[in-house]
Amino acid sequence: MNQEQKRAHWAAVVEQQKQSPLSIKQFCADSGISYQTFYYWSKRLRSPDATQTLQPIIFNEHDDTQAESVIITFANGIRAELPTTLSAAQIKHWVDALQ
Repeated sequence: MNQEQKRAHWAAVVEQQKQSPLSIKQFCADSGISYQTFYYWSKRLRSPDATQTLQPIIFNEHDDTQAESVIITFANGIRAELPTTLSAAQIKHWVDALQ
């Protein structure tokens, strides 16, 4: 089960509990669900999932093969100018840090 499927499954379970006249503890006991697991997912579903936030990065390619830097503009307005000598791992590190 992937993350999206897990979220959908637990959203349905949390909704079933809300519709139920039972307390959360009783609902979990009757359903064979760990109270801690139910609490974890109900809390996780209430907060935005930062691990799944995607932000597009727009690359404008130029024919200037002698460029000394690459400018990356993020959707959130941050603009980074990185030297072309950076490795892919270093660029990934900077992109992750700036998002």
